[in-house]
Amino acid sequence: MAAPITFYFDFNSTFSYIAIHKIDELAAKYGRAVDWRAISLGHLFQAQNIVPPPTIPAKFKYLAHDFDRSCRFAGLPSALPKNFPPDVKFSRLMFWHLKAQDEALARRFAKAVSSAIFGRGEEVVTPEQVALACRDIPGITAEAVAAAGADGTAKRAVITALNDAVADGMVGAPYFVLDGETFWGADRMDQLEWRLAELKAS
Repeated sequence: MAAPITFYFDFNSTFSYIAIHKIDELAAKYGRAVDWRAISLGHLFQAQNIVPPPTIPAKFKYLAHDFDRSCRFAGLPSALPKNFPPDVKFSRLMFWHLKAQDEALARRFAKAVSSAIFGRGEEVVTPEQVALACRDIPGITAEAVAAAGADGTAKRAVITALNDAVADGMVGAPYFVLDGETFWGADRMDQLEWRLAELKAS
C-alpha cells in the first residue's frame, strides 16, 4: 500500500484553510490516505529563521488580496479575523487530543475551526469560542477544549510534529510530503495532483 501524504498545517494559516477543505478529496482520487499534522507555525518560523509574512506590510497586503482571490477560486468563503494572526493554541491541542481518539472527528473539528476563523472571520481563541465554532459537533464543549489544553500527550504531539516538519524542510503552511517530495502552499496542490497522477500511471 502506498504511503499516506503528510499534510502539515496550522489553524492560523490562511492557505491551510483552503487545503484543509480540499486535501482529502484530492488524495482519494488517487487512492492515497492523508496524515494530518497540526503544527505551530510561529515556532516553525523561529526554527527556520523565517520572518513571518504578516510583519512585512507590503507582503501582507498582497497575501490578504491573494487569499480572498484564492478562496473564491476554490469555491470557499473568505474573511480575515480582526486580530491576525489568531492565537490558535487551544484549537491545535484539541485537534491532537481528538486525533488520538478519532481521526475522522479530528478532521471534522479542523474544518469547523478553520471555517469559523477564515470563512467567517470569527475570533476563535478561548475554549468557549472554540466550542462555539464547533457547536454542530457533539462533545466539543468549552470544558473539553480546556482539558485538551492541559493534555500532555497532545502537547508532545505538537512538538513531535514540529520536529518532523523541520526535518522535512517545511518553510510555510500548508506543506505536503508525497513519497519524500515536498510541496508548499495551497497553490501547489495542482502540482501535487499532477505528481499523484504520474505515480498512479507508472
